[in-house]
Amino acid sequence: MDIRDLLKIIESFFGKKAKQYMIESEKREISCLLYDSFQFKCGFEGQYGNFNGGIIVGDSYVVTKFFGEFLSLNNDEESIIKSLEKVDQYCRLRLPDKFLNAYEEAYLT
Repeated sequence: MDIRDLLKIIESFFGKKAKQYMIESEKREISCLLYDSFQFKCGFEGQYGNFNGGIIVGDSYVVTKFFGEFLSLNNDEESIIKSLEKVDQYCRLRLPDKFLNAYEEAYLT
């Protein structure tokens, strides 16, 4: 799997929940803005192309553990989707219902 395949999976999974995609092909990374609120970065690293990702918080911290669980290192589509589900759940639980309702009304309907 290459970075373009990963982008297709992310775009398909998040749809309009994500915006402002940026691809850094040399680093094999993709970043995007989730729910107009969270910067998410993911990609492949190392010799085996392990999947990694996290929510960037501030200048020097990245959330990589979501409710006690790390994202899967596996780079197959099913594992990546399960990881994206964890990220989505984390984001949705951090945002107030009022915001999510307004966001869904504005962008997802």
